[in-house]
Amino acid sequence: MEPASRAKSSKINEISEILMRRISDGLYQVGDNIPNELDLCSEFDASRYTIREAVRHLQDRGLVHRKKRSGTKVISASSTPIYGLNFESSDSLGHYLVHTDLKLQRTIPQLAQQPAETHLDGSLADWAQLNTYRCASGTNRAVSWSYIYLRREFLGVVDLIGHERGGIYELLMKKFKKAVKFIDVEVSSAPFTREAADVLRKGRNSQALLIIRRFFGEDDKLFEVSVSYYPPEEVQYKSRIMVNQL
Repeated sequence: MEPASRAKSSKINEISEILMRRISDGLYQVGDNIPNELDLCSEFDASRYTIREAVRHLQDRGLVHRKKRSGTKVISASSTPIYGLNFESSDSLGHYLVHTDLKLQRTIPQLAQQPAETHLDGSLADWAQLNTYRCASGTNRAVSWSYIYLRREFLGVVDLIGHERGGIYELLMKKFKKAVKFIDVEVSSAPFTREAADVLRKGRNSQALLIIRRFFGEDDKLFEVSVSYYPPEEVQYKSRIMVNQL
């Protein structure tokens, strides 16, 4: 992303976060209209395009509803996560993957160094990297960013990206009959990387929901690792813990 575009994206995010805080703090209450575009342009010294994009972020998160000639009305005081995932099965992950479109930004056929968060086994020469992101289905709005590490023998899966839906592991099943035995999942928070921040229109210092998934085949051998960055306000992870009764 060019410096000017990055600055514009940062301005949009800054304004949308201020407006979200005003809604959550009750300055703009449910049922109220937020200030009109011209007033916001004047307050933030921003273009109408910037204001519209900032307000669109609020709409995407279920906070406001825009209606022509009626203004922008607050409909909720809290942001609604767009995607819900849970720890209990792969069904929820599959639902998310089916309802988003995978985009490939870059392929790195051989790694120069071990990515700290992945713990790839064997020789680095055995691994390739895909820089990818996902968009809400039928749109160009990015909702997540992933670094995907694959054994190089499966690199041909890139031919299916953009033509078949699903996760990389599902595409591997289609192309190579490579089945998944189990997936280890690790969840934490971390700052967005530069690439993720640019694509997701986030500030470099803002925190992401970081989810690392390690995919193992029927031979118990690691064949894929995905390191994914999600805007925390758009994704909700759920889990249920069953307690044995004595």
